[in-house]
Amino acid sequence: MPDQASLEATCRDCARPLSFHAGETQPAPCAECFDGFMRARDIEFLSSYAELGVTSRRIIAETCLRALVTESPPARKVLAMSIMEQYVQAAGDLVGLVHALRQRGRQPIMRAFLGFRLDRASALAFFQELASTPQVDVMASLGLPMPDQIASRFPSLSKGDARDLKRAIVQMLGDLSRTGEMGEGVALALAQASGEARSGAAITKQSAWLDDIGLKPNQVAAIGIDEQRRTINITAISVDEKRLQNIVSVIGAMTNISSTLIYATLTVHQERERRKKL
Repeated sequence: MPDQASLEATCRDCARPLSFHAGETQPAPCAECFDGFMRARDIEFLSSYAELGVTSRRIIAETCLRALVTESPPARKVLAMSIMEQYVQAAGDLVGLVHALRQRGRQPIMRAFLGFRLDRASALAFFQELASTPQVDVMASLGLPMPDQIASRFPSLSKGDARDLKRAIVQMLGDLSRTGEMGEGVALALAQASGEARSGAAITKQSAWLDDIGLKPNQVAAIGIDEQRRTINITAISVDEKRLQNIVSVIGAMTNISSTLIYATLTVHQERERRKKL
């Protein structure tokens, strides 16, 4: 069909030949130029994301937790599920950020992060690695220093800045340990919940009509379809305030890890730029 035929064009940035489909009105960059465009903005992307994007999961979860006190039982269940959604998204953000930082040099951080999707394999691999890999090796894979390496890696940092970075990394390593201790079951539950979120899971107050087991009065569930296994998944969560406080605490830990990873990555970049000027 004529409207599906590829037409010859050139990259708007480097003028290399490329193809585009009829109906497109704007010239597009080639793949290499587009990657270069993103790579040149990776640091600004990380800096901007760190200012609000990282903390957004914790802010929403904490707001929902505070609202539990005054809401009616049905509304409490909605708030509980919203907290669970932030928990899943915070985990996806963290695993995606680790993945993107490890891909640095091979593809733009922005592309790797924004294109990442949490699934069963990536969730299992992440939590298993945290539980079994020495932290010095985890940090090395991210291009980041352990606390006792900060002085040698960043000689241009003031004593105050070096002390702040060391304190942040020490706290992050503790949060990484606690996150790794969450176990395989949590990883699978996160992967399942993440898949349901992408496919449009429905919130339900009862599931006895579906599995003959049903939910307890203080539970709410998200229902989603697993097309590959041809099953209907039910992710139940308790509306118990103490349990939800624990979940919000974990969200805080994961967002702190993400924030510190970006903080340390930006410091590495700044040190590299300083050395170029010497």
